[in-house]
Amino acid sequence: MLGASSVLAGLLALCSALPGEPRIESASFQTWFDAALNGELRLPPSIEQRAERFRYVFVGGFANERMPGYFSQCAQELRTHGVAKSAIHFIFPSSHRSFDENCDGVKEAFLEIASHGPEPLVVIAHSRGAGDSLAFALQNADFARDHVYALFLVQGAFGGTGAADYVLGEGPPMDRQMPMRLRVMTQLLGRAERYVLSRGKHDGLAGLTRDESAEFWEQIRHKYASAIEIVGPKTFYITSQVPPKQLRFFKKAVATYLDTYYGPNDGVVALEDQSLPGLGTTLVMLDAAHTALTHRFPATHSPRRLRQALVESLLMAVGQADPAAEQEVAQSPRSADPADTVGGADPKRPRRDGNSGPVKEARRRRGRFPAD
Repeated sequence: MLGASSVLAGLLALCSALPGEPRIESASFQTWFDAALNGELRLPPSIEQRAERFRYVFVGGFANERMPGYFSQCAQELRTHGVAKSAIHFIFPSSHRSFDENCDGVKEAFLEIASHGPEPLVVIAHSRGAGDSLAFALQNADFARDHVYALFLVQGAFGGTGAADYVLGEGPPMDRQMPMRLRVMTQLLGRAERYVLSRGKHDGLAGLTRDESAEFWEQIRHKYASAIEIVGPKTFYITSQVPPKQLRFFKKAVATYLDTYYGPNDGVVALEDQSLPGLGTTLVMLDAAHTALTHRFPATHSPRRLRQALVESLLMAVGQADPAAEQEVAQSPRSADPADTVGGADPKRPRRDGNSGPVKEARRRRGRFPAD
C-alpha cells in the first residue's frame, strides 16, 4: 500500500509540474542564438533540469532518405545538456508520398512516441517535415493540446518552393538575369530530378509547388479553423536566408534561381514561404543555408556550432517557462535582462573553436565561413 501511495504521489508531482503555454520572445531567442554562436551562452542549471522533463521529436524533410546524419548533431547536443537518449525521437516522413498520404504514418509515429510517457513533446521539424508536423497538429488538436508543448518549425516549406516549380515546369524560365554557368547547372539538376520522378520516386515533390502548397494550407486552415487557437500559441517559426554567393556549386545555382525570380531564400525555400501568416510566431530570421541548422557533413559545409547554437537556444526557450528558471535568471548578479545568461564563456565549458566573436564575424563577412 505504501509503495502504491509513493507511485501515486510521484505521478501527481509530475502532472502538477507540466507546463502551460510556452512564452518565448523573438528578441530573447535572437540574443540566445547569437551568444551561443559565439560560445558565450551559459544555460542555468534549472533550465537544463527542465529540459529533462520533455520528450524531443525531430521530424525530417524532403529527401531525408538520402541524407545520413539528419539531426544527429542536434540530438547529440541535447544529450550534452542532460537529455536522455530515450527521450529523443525521430520521424522521417516519406519523400515519395504527398502530405495527405503521409498523414496516417505521421500520426501513428506521434501516438507511439507519446505512449512512452507523460512528458510533453517539443517538436523540432525541418523543411517539408515542418509542414507535416503542423498539419498533424491542426488535424489532431486534442492531441496537440494534451501532449505537445511547442512546435519549432525550422525553414519550413509552407509556401512550397520555386525549385519544385522549376522541376515540374511551373516556374519562370531562366534568362540572362542568371549567369550562363549557373543556368546550365540548374538545368542539369532539373533533368536529374525529373529522371528520379520518372522512376516513381519523390512523388511528394508535386505537393511542394507554390500553387499546390497554397491550396493545401488554405483548405486545412479552413477545415480545422477551430484548432488554430490551440495550435497557434504553440507554433514558432525559425526562418533563414543566405546570399547565393555563400553557397557552393549546385546549391549556389538553385539559390541564384530562387533569388532571381522569387526573392531572398535559404537555398531551397524563399524566405516569405517559411511561415504561415496569422498562425504562430516567427521567432527569428537567421543567416543560414537550408541544411546548415539540421544536417552534418557532407550534406552541409556549415560549421557544427550553428547546430549547437540552435539547440542551446531551443533549450533556453523551453526552459524560460519554468518559474524557478525565470527567478534564477532574474536574480543573476550580472543583469535582470533576459540576456543575462550571455557573457563570458562558462569556465567549465571551453569554447568550441577559435573562431568566435569579432574575429569570426569579420571572417564571415569576408566569406571565410561559407554558409554551405
